[in-house]
Amino acid sequence: MPDNIPILNEVGASRPDCWKCIYFKVSWDPIKPYACRMMGFKSRMLPSIEVRLADGNECRGFQSKPSSHLLIQQAKTSDNTRPLPQRKRVSSTQVWEA
Repeated sequence: MPDNIPILNEVGASRPDCWKCIYFKVSWDPIKPYACRMMGFKSRMLPSIEVRLADGNECRGFQSKPSSHLLIQQAKTSDNTRPLPQRKRVSSTQVWEA
């Protein structure tokens, strides 16, 4: 194994976790299933590992997602909730009428 390729176990928990980043997404491409929206690329490996291999540094664009319990709490305390508009009921003959 070449010396210039970092071993992932040495990086440990200090490596940014792409799954917790707002820029991470799973792509539709089965060959390159992971993508980074900030850097604009798709990869076979997690983007943070790809950046480490290419640059030698940790990902500098990592921004953690807000935790789900904070989002739920904000939704409960939100004052701008409006009732949904009432839709007019349409009979089935009116829907399929040509």
